[in-house]
Amino acid sequence: MRLTSEPGPTGNLPDDTTYDVVIVGGGPVGLAAAIELGSRRLSVLLVERDDGVVRYPTAESIDTASMELLRRWGIADSAVLRSGFPADARRDISFVSRMTTYELARFPRPCNADRRDTTHGLSPEGGVWWPKFWFDLALRERAAAETTVDLRHRWTCDAFDDGTHGVTVRLSSQAYGRRTVRARYLVACDGAASPVRKALGIESLRDSADVRARWQGAFVSLPGLRARIPHAPAVQYYLLNPRRMILGSLDGGDLWRVTYPLADGESPAAAEVRATVADALDRPASEVEVLDAREWSGDAVVAESFRSGHVLLAGDSAHRMWPSGGHGMNTGLGDVANLGWKLEGVLRGWAPDDLLDTYTAERRPHAERMVRRAWHNYRADNAILPDPALDDPAQKEARDLVGERIVATRQTEWRSLGVQLGGRCPQSPLIVSDGTPEPPADPEEYVPTARPGHRAPHVPLADGSSVLDLFRGRFALLNLAPAVDSGALARAFRTRAIPLDEEWVGADGARQVYGCAIALVRPDGIVAWRGEACPADPDALVDQVVGRSARHPDARELTS
Repeated sequence: MRLTSEPGPTGNLPDDTTYDVVIVGGGPVGLAAAIELGSRRLSVLLVERDDGVVRYPTAESIDTASMELLRRWGIADSAVLRSGFPADARRDISFVSRMTTYELARFPRPCNADRRDTTHGLSPEGGVWWPKFWFDLALRERAAAETTVDLRHRWTCDAFDDGTHGVTVRLSSQAYGRRTVRARYLVACDGAASPVRKALGIESLRDSADVRARWQGAFVSLPGLRARIPHAPAVQYYLLNPRRMILGSLDGGDLWRVTYPLADGESPAAAEVRATVADALDRPASEVEVLDAREWSGDAVVAESFRSGHVLLAGDSAHRMWPSGGHGMNTGLGDVANLGWKLEGVLRGWAPDDLLDTYTAERRPHAERMVRRAWHNYRADNAILPDPALDDPAQKEARDLVGERIVATRQTEWRSLGVQLGGRCPQSPLIVSDGTPEPPADPEEYVPTARPGHRAPHVPLADGSSVLDLFRGRFALLNLAPAVDSGALARAFRTRAIPLDEEWVGADGARQVYGCAIALVRPDGIVAWRGEACPADPDALVDQVVGRSARHPDARELTS
């Protein structure tokens, strides 16, 4: 079976056109940025130098926070209907001594259809397996549906000039020649090598020089593999022998992505990749078809700043991390949620340009946490070394010991709800502290809290929806007690023409979960303020949460 996605839209571009935002890079983060900005009716041009065909899959794991964002965009259910992966196939992780011998450990995970089981009632969503072939296509179709978004593939950003009032972007196409467009802002989603970041001179920082390594990747067809191995179905198999290797299922059938570390000086050609995979699977090379192969290097770095003037970085251009745990693309989607409403506020005039400085202040610490988390997962995996003795039938005790070690050190990679839903920015100048202590951060366990600076917790509503469904990309004012009056705060938003939804939430336990009578939730789902009554100075509160305050009072000053 051969699989390629569809090419993206091309076509001529008019010269000297002006947009609100130009996005450079049409991968998942760039497409997500187009959706988010387009849903806010901002004019957007997205340019991607390639044709948009996914020939090599690089990401499959979509976490819970990303699924909540996709839910707001109306495409979360596509994870079951159009993910390209069987909805009823379990997503277990299996560690094996060899593909044809013994399983050492298994981490059970439910199928896409049961995705909500992964969050145990803490979210209306759950993580899914959604290979890039189909995920990119779903994002592209959703972006193309926004009437203010223009998607153009096979256009290259050659250069840009950041001026006083915006950016001039010089583009070129083999078919249509050179064009110049203008925009108030440019968002660089152009990947780990990011020519835009390099042109800006923004440095990337790493904690240690000893974080880089070379890996071989291959997109392969392995007909009948599942029927020929003794192990139960899994979405990923981690092999120890004859060399460390990871097999990830793409379609629940014959298509797989294979990765393995390369030794110093090892740079295999396609035939060697085929032989290596065949050897690892104890199959003849004739049963392995290499559809694509490429070498890649992992890293663990974060850009010094995510902003320079009218140019902003998102996704891999801002932070590069090991794929261990699937945090890279998901962190990029979180960037988009944070940045989208801030760009709207500045472009619509209800927030100052300085609001965009908080993008780095809020997202960079989170990206650093994700980079460290992925690096921890990678090192834990590296510590489990090949051992031919594990394939000896007489070495059951040795296999049991290795299995116990795998469970003890590796399960944290697939128990990461605290990381997924526990993002926080309580020190942000946009957040009004309520004086309560900051809860500890547990990467595995998520404990809901509506403390300002944290994700607004999920509460099920009577109609079967979630309180998160009340967050439509605008500010949301939640009234959680019957007699509460938040009218003055609502008027302060409307006087400034800031988009706001007022919601009365009568769900059982909502007030207890949120710990207040009124909660103000930002457009990205972060609680900005909470209290038992409307603040005495609602104008000061509004000015703070949109970045207009010269100083940042806490909740006690605002309510006194």
